Amino acid sequence: MIELNRLIKKASTIKHINKMVAFVAVLGVFSLILIKSNSSSARNQVNDLNPKDSLQRLNKLLSEAEPDTNRVKYLIRIANHYINQQENQKVNLAKALPYLQKALRLSEQLKSLNWEFRTLMAYASFLNKKHLRVQQALTYEKAIAIAKKIGNKHFEANAWYSYYVHVPDTVSDYRNKTFYNRAANAHALYKEIGTSFDEKYREATLLKTMADFHLEEEKFDLSIKELEEVIALDKKFKLPDLPMAYDLLSAVYERTGELSKALNCALLSVKIAQSSHEEVLDTYLNRVGSAYEAMGKAKESIAWYSKTLNGGNKKDPFRFITAYAITSQMIKLGEAKKALSILQKTWSEVGNPSSGHQYFMFLAFGECYAALKKYNLAKQYFDKLLDDATLKTYSNPFQTSVFFSASEFYFAQNSYNMALLYAEKARENQISMTLPRQIRLNEILYKIDVSTHRPAEAIIHLQTFHKLRDSMLSQENLNTIERLKIEFQASQKENENEILRKKSQLQSQELNRIQWIKNATVAGLAFLTIVLVLIYGRFRLKKKLHETLVRKKAELDVAYAELEINIQQKNKLIEEKEGLIKEVHHRVKNNLQLTMSLLNSQSYYLEDLSAIEAIKESQHRLKSIALIHQKLYQTENLATINIQPYIVELVEYLKESLNDDKKIIFELDILNLELDISKAVPLGLIINEAITNICKYAFPNIHGGKVIINLKECQEDYYQLFIKDNGVGLAPDFDYEQSNTLGITLMKGLSAQIDGIFTMESKDGVSLSLTFMNKNEDLLPLQD
Repeated sequence: MIELNRLIKKASTIKHINKMVAFVAVLGVFSLILIKSNSSSARNQVNDLNPKDSLQRLNKLLSEAEPDTNRVKYLIRIANHYINQQENQKVNLAKALPYLQKALRLSEQLKSLNWEFRTLMAYASFLNKKHLRVQQALTYEKAIAIAKKIGNKHFEANAWYSYYVHVPDTVSDYRNKTFYNRAANAHALYKEIGTSFDEKYREATLLKTMADFHLEEEKFDLSIKELEEVIALDKKFKLPDLPMAYDLLSAVYERTGELSKALNCALLSVKIAQSSHEEVLDTYLNRVGSAYEAMGKAKESIAWYSKTLNGGNKKDPFRFITAYAITSQMIKLGEAKKALSILQKTWSEVGNPSSGHQYFMFLAFGECYAALKKYNLAKQYFDKLLDDATLKTYSNPFQTSVFFSASEFYFAQNSYNMALLYAEKARENQISMTLPRQIRLNEILYKIDVSTHRPAEAIIHLQTFHKLRDSMLSQENLNTIERLKIEFQASQKENENEILRKKSQLQSQELNRIQWIKNATVAGLAFLTIVLVLIYGRFRLKKKLHETLVRKKAELDVAYAELEINIQQKNKLIEEKEGLIKEVHHRVKNNLQLTMSLLNSQSYYLEDLSAIEAIKESQHRLKSIALIHQKLYQTENLATINIQPYIVELVEYLKESLNDDKKIIFELDILNLELDISKAVPLGLIINEAITNICKYAFPNIHGGKVIINLKECQEDYYQLFIKDNGVGLAPDFDYEQSNTLGITLMKGLSAQIDGIFTMESKDGVSLSLTFMNKNEDLLPLQD
């Protein structure tokens, strides 16, 4: 055996060395693979967090949680899990609702306003997915009220922001400024408390929304001030969407007639988006086109609009707006026929005439057909646009465009009264028109005045016409526009040069990487050669050791066979021992039954009632012990006894033996508990003495009563036996601790035998209690 142990130890050492060699070899191969794949495996790692596992973990935590705020947290997290599922949304929302309801009830019961707020915010997300706008708004308002009550401005700001973002605004919301007020309230709070990146981003976003609203209200100075504040925030905290702020500022300057500033801001939105690697949105490109259009630069305007129309999603209805803008500029250049073909192509590609943007196409078709002098076709489109019910849904700038085009349409047909009617309507909101259109509008009004013999009005409109045209053609504007154009082209060239420099750097890095791979491959092959030599040497050593181990294994097999025979013999002896122990229990039980029978026979020859009574009590005591040996004989477990069926059977026996004509009811609540015989016998004798005393003394003149017997766990490893009757009770001067009666002495002695605490009390009958300890490690296995 010593030799075998030595060989095994040696084998373990060699096995360890082989593992190290194998590990080194695998490491070398892995290095080569890693080099060739250029770390692609690291890039292709996936997140192993399974949402289902996460949900199972949350459910487990929920089942273990007490009814406190932690439970509310788990309920909300499970609800959010279902709310955020994209597939089978109807089913998942139905699953989320019960968790939200439980979270809301529990947070209200706990009077935790903090968690009630969080639950309401989750519930608002649920209502958002259900498209229940009214209920969602009420939920946000309730959450805001709670945030104000607890004085948590972060909660209040987030609630106002979510209210603004997630509850869609209606026309009435927009007109009565309800929508604006949500954004304004959230902005004021974020401006006061905001410190983090997200809070500053929300502050800037909300302020931009307010500026857009003020633009529509034609409060241009306020809108410019707000947008300059947005730009300052974006630059200070390096926030995204800076180009969007410049884009909106360009729209404001265009409406105020500051065209060079409008073009500058529009070009800045494109340049900043490119330099910061943000998406150059179609709105940025269209804004540059719009700025050139306002300056009367039709060719430049068309070039920028075409970038949007020819790129992106062909099905996007937003292309209708761009197609209209291109059409109006091409008509100015005398290319109405070409513009019409672009319109027809765009209409067929988008294929969604009910998107809400189709009115721009109606106006574009109307202007095209009017320019081609197909007035009957043009009139069909203008009639659709000028319908009162439809016209009310348009924005002010678009209404003005419709009135302007209708005025040109009727002027071309010499319908001066109709032309004057729509020209005056367009002039009411002249500020929303581009400068070239304002010039054209005053030209039309001048010609109408001349045709209708109104010289005074004609002079005013002619003066306005020349003033606006001179303003647009002023040398300062032309120089500014040319400078901006040159600067933007230079910026674009710089961007192109930067791209070329980056390509050159990438090529250089790629060459360096290839060279590194080559060197690493040579080193790896040399390393693998050394490893293979080591593996071969270890293989020969392992083969020699294997032959030695095979020989020793044969010797071990013989030893194991002998050991197996010894184990079988031992098992046989154990079975015989268990049979003998069972037989002992059986014989003890039989001897006790025989003793009981002898005592019963003896009682026939006695006339002394007290002696007969003593014999009966002894029989009961013997019966309680005999029952235990009977149970041990009938079960496979020879060390312990299940106390519940034993007590039930013992009580049933005593009830039949002692109850006589007294109708005593026994109520039992006994714990399933395994006890060894050293504790079970005293416990059975104590129950026997207690029930015997109850039947003898508790109900002397009463033909009915109740006895309660409980055995339960009062704390870990400690158990309590409790017996109570509703009989006459003990005498007032009776002290059980000083009593020398056999029954009480026996119960106290048996309690001490199992290290138990025995108490007796007389209140509404007699109750006794025995508290004792029972540990699992006390149950020792049978010794050989």
